[in-house]
Parts: sequence; structure tokens; C-alpha cells
Amino acid sequence: MEEAYGRIRNVYYKLNSMFFKYEDEVLGTLVATLSRENYLLVGPPGTAKTTLIYALSRLLNARWFYRQLTKFTDLEEILGPINIAKLLDGKVERMYTNSIVESEFALLDEIFNASSAILNTLLSILNERVVYDGEKVVPVKTWTVFGASNRIPDEEELQALYDRFPLRVFTEWVSPDDTEPLIVKGWELRMDLERIEPLATMDDVQTVNKVLVQYVYEHVKDISKVISPIVGNYVEHIPISNRTRVKVPMYVATYLLLNGIDIGRSELTPALLRVGTIKVLKYLVNNKEQLSEYNSFATVHMPEDLLRLTEFLSEAKALINNEVYDEARQRIRDAKELLSQIRSKWDYVMVRLYEAEINELEELLKKLEEALSTERR
Repeated sequence: MEEAYGRIRNVYYKLNSMFFKYEDEVLGTLVATLSRENYLLVGPPGTAKTTLIYALSRLLNARWFYRQLTKFTDLEEILGPINIAKLLDGKVERMYTNSIVESEFALLDEIFNASSAILNTLLSILNERVVYDGEKVVPVKTWTVFGASNRIPDEEELQALYDRFPLRVFTEWVSPDDTEPLIVKGWELRMDLERIEPLATMDDVQTVNKVLVQYVYEHVKDISKVISPIVGNYVEHIPISNRTRVKVPMYVATYLLLNGIDIGRSELTPALLRVGTIKVLKYLVNNKEQLSEYNSFATVHMPEDLLRLTEFLSEAKALINNEVYDEARQRIRDAKELLSQIRSKWDYVMVRLYEAEINELEELLKKLEEALSTERR
């Protein structure tokens, strides 16, 4: 089991190293894969949504299916063509080879543009992993369905489909200031994709999924006792369906596994469960506008040390803007001392789980020091 964990984490680390500022998208992709959940990437064209799923498929040596959907996409393009030889004998049968039915990953681009016939077929795939093809009920081998879109549907008839993608991430173009590193990373990615080799298998994915499901089932009462108050508070701000709330323990366990916690061997302490819950709630927003509410919610629930560090830096920034430089220097000294304590005294697991926040605050600290240095000159 440890070897399977290690191989899956290697896929996670590799994807993070391949893409530029794509940590949220990569993490959500792996959480969805290990949870066997549907995952929606929403964002403008040219933000590497398709490339991410293609790279994941290659790293797991998985069969993948890709279609860009339009109102004119035919059902045969999804399920496969009718078998003409059988049709001549009076039998209506499809050939499912190379269709979504035989794939392990499916990426459906511009999914909300599909026709009603396609959408009805997709609902059974997303819900039950079966296709109702005439009188036949055909099991679908697809492990995870990924959707991509540049919009959130507002049509009433599409809400059921949207709800079947409980895990969502909102991509965007990088800032103009990041153009140079983006270009460099983009060319490195191009070369990586040409020589990419599998680091794990779908057998590893299925093995880890079984362990996660069994662990959550056996410990759901203890897990629920810790995470339910957080989720309950969250849904007062951002609604989450009953179906999705039930799945949160699985998402949390998966997140912690990807971040180095050996599920089944290491204890999932209340502190770890709380952090994991806060992190995965980011993927349960309904639209991009709710991300600001999530960020406020996550900030309030940060550890006390990080809250104090944030306050020191906010005060230092305000003091610099008001040209009160001596007091600003004192706040920066306080922030540097607290940051050093976090790095040296925190449990290494907690440092890793809050690495993004710590790095962001550290970067802000450097900018404030540079601003003070400029004023001194």
C-alpha cells in the first residue's frame, strides 16, 4: 500500500512541477480521480485545462476520451457507431471501441453546449456509470469524467448536469507580470509532454480509492464530529447540496493522503481534519464570485499564528503607505520573528499543508522590506 501511495504522490508532484501556477487545478484533479468523482474546470480558452487531463492520463497510463461538444455533436461520437453488419441482420448494436464507454478518463470540452440527447446520456454516465442504449443497460468503464467550460450555465435545464460536478475549479489567465516565467514554463511543458512516462497505474488509483472508502466508512462518526461544524458554518454562506456534503469526508481524506498522510497508518487528528476540510471547501463553490467568500472563510479559520502574521504585515503596509516608517519597521521585525517561529516550531505536516499561505505571506514580507529599503535611500 505504501508503494501505491508513493506512486500516486509522484504523479501529483510531477503535475505540479509541469504547470505554471496551477496548484489548485492539479490538486482538484487528483482529489477527483482518487475519489472517483466528476470534476469541472471552468475558465477561458488557453488555460491548459485539456493539457492537464491529457498529462494525467499519460502519467497513469490511462485510456482517455476527448470530445468538444456542440449542439451538433452526434450521439455516435460519444457512444460509438452502429454496427452495420449487425444492422443488416436486423439487430441494432453499437461498437463501443474508442468511445466513452471504454475509456478510463473522459474529458468533455464545452460540456454545456451539448444537445439534449447528449445531455440525457451524460446524466446516466455521471450518476450511475451506465449508458441506456435502447433496451440495453451498458456499464461504462469511465473512472472519472472531467468537464471543461468557459461559462457556468444559467439555463434551468442544465442545473441537474452542473450539480453532477460537485468538485469545481475556476481557472484564469496569469497576470501580465508573470508573462516571462509563463513562457519559459510553457516551453518546458511542451518538451515534458513529448517524453512523459507513466509514474503510476489505474490499478494504483483503484487500490487507493478502496482504502480511502473503507477508512472513511469505518471512521465516519469521528470524522463527521470534527468537520460537520465547519461545513455547517460554510453552507450558511455558500450553499452545498446534501449529496455533496455527504462526500466531504472522502474529499478530506483524499486531500490529506496527497499531502503525505498515510491513510490507515497515520492518525487523522482533529487538527488535520479541520485543515483538510477548509482546503477542500474551495472546490465546492458554485461560481467564481463565491471564491472571495471562501477566502474570507478560510482566513478566519487559519491557525492563530498565521492570523497574527497577516495582521503584522497588513499593519506594516498601512504604516508604509502613511509614511510612518519606524513603526512599520517594528511590525516587519515582529513578522519576521513570528515567521521564523512558524518555520521552526510548527509540525512539519502543518507547515506543508499551509505552505501556499506561508509562502504568500513571506513574499509580501519581502516586498514590504524592499519598499522600506527604497524609502531609506
